[in-house]
Amino acid sequence: MEELISYAQSGTENGTGSKRPKKKFNRTYLFCWIGVGIPLLGFLIFSGFPIIVSIMAMFSEMEYNQLDTMKWNNFANFAKMFSDAKLLQALKVTIILTCAQFVSLAIALLMAAFLSQNVKGTRLFQTLYFVPYICSTVAVSIMWNNIFGMEGVINAILGTDINWLINLENPSTLTAAIFISIVWQAPGYGIVMYCSSFKAISPSLYEAAELDGANAIQKFRYITWPGISSITFFLLLAGILAGLTTFDAAKIMAPPDWDGNAGLNNAGLTVMYYIYIEGVQFSNMGYASVMSWLLFIIMMVPSVFLIKKRILEAEDK
Repeated sequence: MEELISYAQSGTENGTGSKRPKKKFNRTYLFCWIGVGIPLLGFLIFSGFPIIVSIMAMFSEMEYNQLDTMKWNNFANFAKMFSDAKLLQALKVTIILTCAQFVSLAIALLMAAFLSQNVKGTRLFQTLYFVPYICSTVAVSIMWNNIFGMEGVINAILGTDINWLINLENPSTLTAAIFISIVWQAPGYGIVMYCSSFKAISPSLYEAAELDGANAIQKFRYITWPGISSITFFLLLAGILAGLTTFDAAKIMAPPDWDGNAGLNNAGLTVMYYIYIEGVQFSNMGYASVMSWLLFIIMMVPSVFLIKKRILEAEDK
């Protein structure tokens, strides 16, 4: 015992008892910091900085891509937004084209329900319906642009001689043409997703419901809907966001003139398209920034509502 005490005292006096082993350099931490730091740096450069500039541009006059032209304008951009009839027209067209996404979702659900009934060639039909979705929106818009043109298929079928994209008597036919192009292209993704959801529902549930005397509405309410509600929520949210940010189809089918008008009476003008015209064509980055943040708020409202509703439904279960 005395030997141990003397050994401990001698170690303390020599300073060896208080020494701790040095930590070795851990490369794992280095790779972790690099893995986090590079994306964060990229976000700050390519997203964070533009966000800050757009906020500053809302309160100033600024030409396209030129920070040295930024001048304070005393909230003139906001005053213009509340009195801009062109923006009101863009909001109207955007809402109409967002409804096209709802129609596409309904078509996807009906087609998926039909294909889930052990139809021959289901995989072939799914592929055919999915092809328009994977096609470029620009290519699809050019196709429909030709279909609705003076020498297009529509005039050949109806025996008319009307340019449906530039219709002096009824300019809203341009909006209808863009609406149809979206409805033709959008359902493919929803059909594939719904078909997968239908396959995940056990057939034994429907058999048990039939034995209990359940009708078609009750089967859908208590069996089908719980099985497809999650994917419906996702597709609904994605459709709303896609509709609110409609740009390519409108720009191809309604190219802007020198005054920044998208078709007669701006029948093809969406909010996203209007932001492009003001920011790129007219180099008015201040007003374009105001409309961008307005569109962001409009997109956030349904997103937050749907997500909150989904969370509450999950908690109730």
